[in-house]
Amino acid sequence: MADQLDFTHEANDCFRLAESEMQPEIKTILMGMAYGWLTFANRHPATGKGHGGPIDEPTDEPADEPADDLV
Repeated sequence: MADQLDFTHEANDCFRLAESEMQPEIKTILMGMAYGWLTFANRHPATGKGHGGPIDEPTDEPADEPADDLV
């Protein structure tokens, strides 16, 4: 994975994919993803150095703990 992530570039990619998508449901998902990337871009303006590291956004995912049922 790249050290730098340009949120605006990611948004533009999603918008471009949405323009060519024929299925309305997929187009809606791609548009939502694009607006999400723009939200990140607005929260973390480009400094020329990337976004400066990981962004601590809350998630519902559990911490990196081994799953008992997989052992």
